[in-house]
Amino acid sequence: MGDPARLKLALAGPDTVLGSSLCATCPYSPAGCCVAPPRYDWSDLARVVDHGGAEWLVEQLAARRLVPVEHGLAIKREKRRVTASRESPRLAKCTFHDGGSGCTIEPTQRPATCNFYLCDAALAAGEQAGELREAELARAEHDRLVAHFVSSDEALHERVRARWPAEERGSLAFFEWLVQTYRELRRTAP
Repeated sequence: MGDPARLKLALAGPDTVLGSSLCATCPYSPAGCCVAPPRYDWSDLARVVDHGGAEWLVEQLAARRLVPVEHGLAIKREKRRVTASRESPRLAKCTFHDGGSGCTIEPTQRPATCNFYLCDAALAAGEQAGELREAELARAEHDRLVAHFVSSDEALHERVRARWPAEERGSLAFFEWLVQTYRELRRTAP
């Protein structure tokens, strides 16, 4: 039998990264959660820009890896091999997923959901490996981050809709405004 599942917690507020060794051998899909990537909501985009990623976002839009949607940007799915093996099946998955190494972008460039979501199987495996405290902490952090991002996205969506026409929501000027508005919301949040 292989090593027990290990939970990995890097708590850093909106930049939190939660993971599990089980993800590399996902019981649900050879590409794990990457078969259904989340969209970049407004707060995700602001977080990416806050880490210096405005130009990267513009490049991804130009390359059509990201496409505008009403509440942010959707990640394109591409049908590609699940692993580096030539015999590996092709599967529609996140454009940023590489079959050999997983995610090809830094955590600061990912939608927050990619960083803090752990499935029930990963949490249960961690508990079975004796990581009860870590699993409890991961669940609590997940819930806290969901509440934070839902609240931030609701507030940002109203401001975006009131100020920016859809065709201008992928410009550097938009992204700079978005991060400033997000920072302001975080400063004034209770």
